[in-house]
Amino acid sequence: MKLFKLLIYVLFFGFVSCVAQSKTDAIDKGTTKVENGKITLSNPDLEYEVIIMDTGFERWFTTNRKPKGYYDLTFLETKNRRWIQEWNARAMRMNSKIEYTIDYNNQTRYGYEVNYMLYHYLLYFQQVNNLKLD
Repeated sequence: MKLFKLLIYVLFFGFVSCVAQSKTDAIDKGTTKVENGKITLSNPDLEYEVIIMDTGFERWFTTNRKPKGYYDLTFLETKNRRWIQEWNARAMRMNSKIEYTIDYNNQTRYGYEVNYMLYHYLLYFQQVNNLKLD
């Protein structure tokens, strides 16, 4: 099987205040930076950073993404929760293509930007590696 060139780091910290926020209080001030095959999403208010380092994803995303607003936040969160749960289960198995887990807290409101990019990355990963996460 094709060994994929992928490194995704999901660093989450300081979520005590985020978990306590009500759904209506969450504000998405996320920013996206694309630079030499490295996509960085961050939101200083929520104190998180997601880094996707995969040059194939950047190209795929440019040609295959749906426009922002196409999916609502609830759809993205639901898909991401389900896919990440399966992703993490597979990461724990021996001989898996998935080599690491994703720390995604269902109680944390990451906002539209992170869920949008994460959804597309998981969709990309499934297509490129001929896998289904649901």
